[in-house]
Amino acid sequence: MGVGFLNAQTLVINEIDPDSPGTDTAEFIELYSSTPNLALDGYALVLFNGGDDASYASYDLDGQSTDANGYFVIGDSGVVGVSITLLSSGIQNGPDAVALYQADKSDFSTDTPATTTNLIDAVVYDSDDADDTGLLTALGKTVQYNENASSDAANHSLQRQADGRFKTGTPSPNTANTVLSVATAEISGLHIYPNPVSQKLYVKGLTQTATARIYTLTGQPILTEPIRHGLDVSHLATGTYTLSLTQKGTTTTQKLIKK
Repeated sequence: MGVGFLNAQTLVINEIDPDSPGTDTAEFIELYSSTPNLALDGYALVLFNGGDDASYASYDLDGQSTDANGYFVIGDSGVVGVSITLLSSGIQNGPDAVALYQADKSDFSTDTPATTTNLIDAVVYDSDDADDTGLLTALGKTVQYNENASSDAANHSLQRQADGRFKTGTPSPNTANTVLSVATAEISGLHIYPNPVSQKLYVKGLTQTATARIYTLTGQPILTEPIRHGLDVSHLATGTYTLSLTQKGTTTTQKLIKK
């Protein structure tokens, strides 16, 4: 990954729903771009089977783009706002993986081994299954996420959080996950402005010096600094980040847009 990519990853896997009620007719994968209407030419979405850690389906994203809010959904025909309909193989329930590559579908014919070559993002998941260490290693990941963590896999999806990890919640295709919406401040009376920001971010309401942390959408930490009144973010690349402020053991997290 280049420095600019780490500063503000443009495209990420934002939400996956491999298990839906009944006969799994509401499965989907949602991508999110910090740049609205992002052209997806040159990207491919690949699904990997944990049984042999190899591909079982792949989709070219050429000619597609994210929408005005930065979302793109591939899923079953009944899912709201689907841009590409899933093949009959659907999305397996796990332990399996979804991966985004800068590649062509032809690079991932059936049973192509998982790889980190040209990998943009990946999520390894399950539904109360043991970790697939082979698949995790092949995709350069260390965490496998359980869609049944809340004992309701059929009615939950896995959604990206502020630190880049995934947690279960009510499926929200083409709408913001909690981490991608401005959060209600947990530190009473806190005001963070301007947002979007180009040069300096200001904070009102801190009673003492706090710790500011800024992450990319994949959870990559790129800044940790003390803050009392303001924070220089002029060096950050244009894009969407996650900002957290911690004071006296209380943390406020919200979306931060650098323009």
